[in-house]
Amino acid sequence: MIFDSKRALAKDVAQRENKALLAMHPKFEELLKTRKSVEISLVKAKNKGEDISQLQAQLEELNIQIKIYAEENQLVFMPKYSCPICKDEGYVAGEPCECLAKEYNALLRENCSLAPLNDFYFDDNKFASLNVAQAKGMSKLYNIMQNKVCNNFDDCKWQNFMLAGSSGVGKSCLATATANALLNSNVSVLYLSAFELVNVFLDKHTHKSTALSKMFDYVTACEMLIIDNFGEEPIYKNVTLEYLFSTVDKRMTSGKKTFICTQLGPPHLISRYGETFLSKFTDKRYSLSVNIVGDNLRKI
Repeated sequence: MIFDSKRALAKDVAQRENKALLAMHPKFEELLKTRKSVEISLVKAKNKGEDISQLQAQLEELNIQIKIYAEENQLVFMPKYSCPICKDEGYVAGEPCECLAKEYNALLRENCSLAPLNDFYFDDNKFASLNVAQAKGMSKLYNIMQNKVCNNFDDCKWQNFMLAGSSGVGKSCLATATANALLNSNVSVLYLSAFELVNVFLDKHTHKSTALSKMFDYVTACEMLIIDNFGEEPIYKNVTLEYLFSTVDKRMTSGKKTFICTQLGPPHLISRYGETFLSKFTDKRYSLSVNIVGDNLRKI
């Protein structure tokens, strides 16, 4: 897995760098060897019940000399982990480290069809200058998502979000800007297509041990889950709907936010997922649902 590779690489690099550093600093290497010898003598003396005060004093003095030498020569002998918080484990005290969410966001973006939008931010919103039908409404929506959601994430009254509309009206751009703003605020985000989400569910259901299996934890654990092209995923028996319903319910129970983008209207969504599921994204008490009507921006 990616974090196993990161840890192994960090330790391998550290080991090679350590050997190189010791070759350049024979005095330091001798101090380390002497300390090792004193530590062994200390253990032996302690086991024999002998006086160890002199050895302890010698060890303390050696530790001081080693520290001073290392600081003066800027010697670092610990692995340089890419994440100093979790030391490339991916978890801290059993909880997912924020670096893990970022890693999987990067992996997902590299492999999904939304890659060209990875660098889209709220500042890239040009609707005010575009002569399109949805210009005014989208400018207002951008302002709501930036100020009432991203800048006020913990206290935001909405838990679920749904953007509906035909292809090219700007749903993915807004969703990507939202994702980037939250990531920049250290909010864990997973942005994936519905097709990719179902693959994650399928991997989990079939007990495969792949990178997608690791992502399953973040489908429920991330603070914001964004699902694009919702409604275009394949329906696998005992997998797609069952895992989807369970995931959304778990996220709502734990106070996590979920954001879907779809080209389907209410009748088709109800037919595909049921009215109860759809209500989780349309109930105004805890959801923000917007149907975007306008021009295809890809043709402009």
